[in-house]
Amino acid sequence: MIIGIDADGVLTDMSGFNYKYGEIFWGRKPVNPAGYTTAEIFRVSRGQEFMFGLKYFYEYCCKLQPRKQAFEVNHRLNSDGHVLYGITARKFAIMKNPLGCLSRHLFKRWINNNKLHFEDIFFCSESNTPAEKLDFCKQISAEIMIDDKPDVALFLAENGIAVLLFDAPYNKEVKHKNIIRVFDWDEIYCHISK
Repeated sequence: MIIGIDADGVLTDMSGFNYKYGEIFWGRKPVNPAGYTTAEIFRVSRGQEFMFGLKYFYEYCCKLQPRKQAFEVNHRLNSDGHVLYGITARKFAIMKNPLGCLSRHLFKRWINNNKLHFEDIFFCSESNTPAEKLDFCKQISAEIMIDDKPDVALFLAENGIAVLLFDAPYNKEVKHKNIIRVFDWDEIYCHISK
């Protein structure tokens, strides 16, 4: 089976990171725990969110551990003969400048340091993520996409791609016949093994 796998929110606990470091940065609890971005979670301006991103970008990209069982399931799926592709809208990654180069480099280094294996990695824009992820899924003939972002999951599902939706505070309302909600990597393995 050919499987597309998102990074932020799927391989990592993006919400947990944003809550923890947002509380440190802004000195208060989240205002909207169901928000997707730190601007939504803490109800701050895009400029404040940008400053938060600058301060913690390296920490997130290099030091954040993969979700529990992500490494083990990645290896089991590869051993079982599945072909895995990373498909991510990692911040700055599509920029054709030193920041974009750094973002891609740090992500690939994080993948290698955590001994995750992907056939290839595709980077999407943040502004057109749903359509670009669908294009990549079609390009590789993906049978399943593992994602967490509501608009991406719905767009893929509406266009015939089966989605394993990694549960998060910001995607609780997402439902579609082509979407199965999952809560951890062991559950992902069980669904794929069926």
